[in-house]
Amino acid sequence: MNKLLKIYIWLLLIFFTLNFLTISIVASGGSGGGISQIPQGKDREKYHLGKAVYNSEITLGSVSSSVEKLQLDKLEFLQGSIPNTEKRRVNLPELAGKLSNEQLEALEYFISIRFNVKLK
Repeated sequence: MNKLLKIYIWLLLIFFTLNFLTISIVASGGSGGGISQIPQGKDREKYHLGKAVYNSEITLGSVSSSVEKLQLDKLEFLQGSIPNTEKRRVNLPELAGKLSNEQLEALEYFISIRFNVKLK
């Protein structure tokens, strides 16, 4: 009986050790999306400008009908490139004609880095 109890205790010990290791590995993460590293230097400024445009944190210019159609096409493409959860939160095509070239390029750059998509 004593030998059977030792085996039972060892099996419980092994079971709990393996269970702990499995939980530790799963809880450590390491998979899934997430954002890439935020760039440094001049690219960092471009990234943060794009982020500000994306989050509607800056005042935009008035609507320019001459660039509205071109920007609308690009912004609809960008809208399609972001995750569905973000599509419900932001409406990029409504920015058409209101962005400078620098702001539009920064927005494209931000989306490419933040959501890890190749745009070109």
